[in-house]
Amino acid sequence: MMESRSLTIADALKALREDIQAEDTLIASRVTWYVTSQAFLLTAYATSWNAGFVWPYFFHKILPIVGTVVSVIILLSVFAATWAQDVYLREQHRFVEEIKNRLTLTEAEIVAISAYEKTMISNRTNKTGKVVGGKIHALVRVTPLILPVGFSALWLYAIFFGPKVI
Repeated sequence: MMESRSLTIADALKALREDIQAEDTLIASRVTWYVTSQAFLLTAYATSWNAGFVWPYFFHKILPIVGTVVSVIILLSVFAATWAQDVYLREQHRFVEEIKNRLTLTEAEIVAISAYEKTMISNRTNKTGKVVGGKIHALVRVTPLILPVGFSALWLYAIFFGPKVI
């Protein structure tokens, strides 16, 4: 006989938090992959300026275009992951409010939901009690969103202002 088991509040909150963390992991792995790929591309580009290097057109024109395209792709994928994470964060906030407003909770559940609520990004505080979670979350996103823009600028500079290839 199959027993039916419904999703508990704790399971639902845990699933939301895991989704948020999964997006963090995606962003981190994409940025790691991206920086590694850019390091290889830049190394190849710099090495190609040695005297007598073959395929100068490929390394001085095509490679910077590839670097720029990869930068645009990673920027879009990181932006998508941050957007998805924002969706999960809003859902988490809405769900906690719904739990507090619609359910009759025991004392233990009230303490547990209060502790959970304090650990939500939007409610994290500094030592003085000022809410800073949103600001910290925004600052964490600076690197994954700005790196592709910076590398794109570098590659575009190489394309348009680098020495001419004969």
